[in-house]
Amino acid sequence: MGIARDLLAQAHHLAEYGGENPTQAALRRSVSTAYHALFHLLVADAARLCLSGDASPEARPGVERAFQHGSMKIASLKFSGPVWQDWHGLVRPMPPALRRVAAAFAELQEERHTADYNNHEQWRSIEVQTLLSMTGGAFQDWESIRADPMAGNYLLAMLLPRQRC
Repeated sequence: MGIARDLLAQAHHLAEYGGENPTQAALRRSVSTAYHALFHLLVADAARLCLSGDASPEARPGVERAFQHGSMKIASLKFSGPVWQDWHGLVRPMPPALRRVAAAFAELQEERHTADYNNHEQWRSIEVQTLLSMTGGAFQDWESIRADPMAGNYLLAMLLPRQRC
């Protein structure tokens, strides 16, 4: 979780930069960095899950680079609901912690797009702090659910653009 935790700490630092009156640039970068923190948390675990201990050193970054933000959002929207139709067409209940992680990922990606590309949006510290709190909660939820087989399904669904039954 090294880079992911570092990015989350950086997002907090950016949100607090400037004290009571942070700049729009600092707030925007904080939102973007929070999203990337969760992105890297999930991608690192996915690479770990996909690779055996005897994989080449080049394999890990190769797996990590295979993830696409759009596919990850689509999978996150599917996993943020109460159930998921699995690889064989069976309906599986979704653990609440995983639902929250998936919902946070999808929302943070939307907010990151706004922060990075909508210069007319004016960010307020309270909005950014709310997103940072949600990101921290997603980190905690992920820690509690990451060993669950449904978490593995979530990571795999984010890597595979289409699910086939």
